[in-house]
Amino acid sequence: MRRLKCFLCLIYLWFPGATLRKLNKNYAMSIYDLGELMTHNKVLINHLEAYADKLQQRVDLIDSYVEIMKEKIARAQRMDHDPPSCFSFMRHMQFDWPNILWYLEQQPGEAQATGISLLYSDLPTTKDLEETLNGLWRIQTIYNLNGSDMAKGLLMGVQHNYSTTPFEGYTIAKYLAKWGDYAKAKDWISVALDLYQADEDYWDLYEQQGLSAENLYELYVEVLNNLSEDKERPLSTMIETLKRHPKNHNLKRALTRLEMSHRIGEEPQEQESEDQDDFLDCCSRECRRGSRLYCLYNTTATAFLRLAPLKMELLSLDPYVVLYHDVLADREMSLLKLMAQRDLVRAVTYNATEKKHSEDPNRTTKAGWLDPSHNLIRRMGILTEDMSNLDLERSEDFQVLNYGIGGHYAVHPDFFEGSNPELPDRVATLLFYLSDVPLGGATVFPLLDLSVFPKKGAVLMWYNLDHKGQGMEKTIHSACPVVVGSRWVMTKWVNQQPQLFRRPCLRE
Repeated sequence: MRRLKCFLCLIYLWFPGATLRKLNKNYAMSIYDLGELMTHNKVLINHLEAYADKLQQRVDLIDSYVEIMKEKIARAQRMDHDPPSCFSFMRHMQFDWPNILWYLEQQPGEAQATGISLLYSDLPTTKDLEETLNGLWRIQTIYNLNGSDMAKGLLMGVQHNYSTTPFEGYTIAKYLAKWGDYAKAKDWISVALDLYQADEDYWDLYEQQGLSAENLYELYVEVLNNLSEDKERPLSTMIETLKRHPKNHNLKRALTRLEMSHRIGEEPQEQESEDQDDFLDCCSRECRRGSRLYCLYNTTATAFLRLAPLKMELLSLDPYVVLYHDVLADREMSLLKLMAQRDLVRAVTYNATEKKHSEDPNRTTKAGWLDPSHNLIRRMGILTEDMSNLDLERSEDFQVLNYGIGGHYAVHPDFFEGSNPELPDRVATLLFYLSDVPLGGATVFPLLDLSVFPKKGAVLMWYNLDHKGQGMEKTIHSACPVVVGSRWVMTKWVNQQPQLFRRPCLRE
């Protein structure tokens, strides 16, 4: 399961104790950019392996020295105190041991440590980790997934080649508790405890990574306290564990704290439950209203379509929403993604209150604008005019987007109606699907009870404004969180102003 594997990568590349400055590259905002992180991980592993080799060479050399020293001691004990033998022993004591001391004082692996430190500024930040966790939380919440199933790699009934570790389960639970979602935190801390109990051979390793039984049980008690649930289970579980490991001091400390918490008790906090909007159902299933809509070959939008008609599926008449099938070729889609990759930056939204563009937690994706002078982009413009029968003059450039871990775009309209005075309004939107998405990633129109799942090569089109030039509320839409896969899309927003002869505004 790619997203949980990406989370594992972010956890192990994140060093909370380091002091060097790191640049925020927004890794969680784009699955494509995680490829750079995977490359860094391979380089870091190579440095670590080289460091281990250096240490092994050092151990082998020291072992050789030990054997030589033992031989010299045995020879010295047998010597007849003749001058050559005495000289040999004296030279050994005067020359060899200082050299050995010098060797032991040398720090092995300096080059490898330098190589690792050079990559430090490119590693994930705390913000990257939190945004990754936010993506996992979003997937679990919107698709109503069970934490224990996710930990085993079971997503929406599909088994993936992944299983979590106690450290990862604890990290997820810790952040969920911090955000106040104790119900989900309970799932993950229970998973972490079960895995920890089953991994006794790795307790020392977990301790070195900063995870102990004390950490786990303290978080478990905090979660249960806030859920106002029975606290006997962690107490009895820890007592049984301590019987098997009576010398484990961390367990003893955790048991003492747990018993104190159990005796004193804590006031449970009231949990606020937010009902999920009905439209979230459409993220996990195909929503289509029963209607008499149909599929056809569009031959009328432009004269060219009489020669090369497009396969069109009519999804809604009011507002007008259609899906064109098999529009783009694989080669075209690959080139479009390649052109955008070098310029991908975190997508922003316009804040009408602050009157500026800024990062938005409700939009987790990276975007890149395409050069309108490129031959392929010119062809895309002609194709867009054929599908929409609209004039693209003064319209915004084509934009390619790649969604991140649990990447989504919350419910929003594409029309402005004065909220962004910098731009004229958008009469229509065309959404080009450049990739398939195995799980998630649907485009949902909640007020139309309509969902469209990404289909590589297809184009979704709808009008944002009615014939009076006013925004149609029914066109508000959302990009559902991506569960598995990489969601690549290209958007084209069509300017209203040049449409005088193509789609004129009508009087009341």
